[in-house]
Amino acid sequence: MKKLMLATLALTAAAQGETTTVYVGTGADGIYTLQLDEETGALTDRQHAVTGKGMGFQEISKSGRHLFSTYRANQHGAVASYAITDDKLTELSVQTYAGNGLCHVSLDADQKTLFGADYGGGKVVTFPVTDGQIGQTASLIQHQGSSIIEGRQEAAHAHSFYAGPDNKFAYAPDLGIDQVRIYTFDDKATLTAQGGVKSIPGSGPRHMKFGKSGTHAYVLNELSLTVTTLTRDPETGQLTPQKTTSVLPEGADGEKMSCSEIRVSQDGRFIYTATRDLTDQKRDTITVFSVAADGSIKRTANTPAMVQIPRNINLSPSGKWLLVAGTRSHNVTSHRIAAQTGTLTHSGHQAAVPKAMCINFTPKRPAAEFKAQQGKAEAPTNQE
Repeated sequence: MKKLMLATLALTAAAQGETTTVYVGTGADGIYTLQLDEETGALTDRQHAVTGKGMGFQEISKSGRHLFSTYRANQHGAVASYAITDDKLTELSVQTYAGNGLCHVSLDADQKTLFGADYGGGKVVTFPVTDGQIGQTASLIQHQGSSIIEGRQEAAHAHSFYAGPDNKFAYAPDLGIDQVRIYTFDDKATLTAQGGVKSIPGSGPRHMKFGKSGTHAYVLNELSLTVTTLTRDPETGQLTPQKTTSVLPEGADGEKMSCSEIRVSQDGRFIYTATRDLTDQKRDTITVFSVAADGSIKRTANTPAMVQIPRNINLSPSGKWLLVAGTRSHNVTSHRIAAQTGTLTHSGHQAAVPKAMCINFTPKRPAAEFKAQQGKAEAPTNQE
């Protein structure tokens, strides 16, 4: 009888499925939350979690207890932190810095340093973090230089900033100067410059991720629509370019398109990138790459993003789903990931979110309480 009851409970849980909370930063009016159904990919129960300006990019701590966001405070560039309790956000701190606004934030492995990239000002900045509270600026460094594309590379444009796999070095792709700048950082979040690596002129490095082993880095080049594979020296932190691969098939029309985000699967076997169609011809695409044992990559598929201007993509903690934030179409779509091949299939579901720009997750949980609200966030919006 006991075994029968356990089996019944297991079947009931499977039937109910689970949901994962999704946090969506926007270029409109703050941060929204959604519930991702892990069985179907449905995106429901949309809530406006935080109202604010400049909240286009976020990072959630490894514990899931804190969220850190780009922000604007009294017309100044800033960062903000929030406590996460039952999917609700409670403000903990706001810290301004000497810049106009950040386009990217990330945390180091110890969750003690918050990194920020200031695209418009061509700067990188760090802040110390204690129990989710953001301290005053530790380092603010101005990048110098330019490159060859008029109107995009006339000056430095730091586009993202990350700690490396060993948590000793930090890497800042700069679109304006065609370089990835490299730094060390200490336990007080203080940066020390360590040079950098040059990209192919006109590439426009935007975002980057590291492979599972940490021996390879993958830089997404916004302007040339490519991914550059680099090896990393763990002793010096330096990067060495190996090969650059197009995100589009040979002969595809890449005119007036640009890349936005890159992600690596948890098992390190697949890489995903997003490409935006700036002309509204519905060429917005997610590209899938397979990763070989030696770190090299091969493009295996291109899939419609089912949004306009996919500003950001992210992989669910379960590894079953890839979500896409559509800034111009004001929606988020879900795509099922094939476990063996990494390829994507659109779930048929979407949620309306104004000017969706960034996607993050907290751990999954039982979904039964959200079933009654299924479909609440399905309809798209025409809000620009």
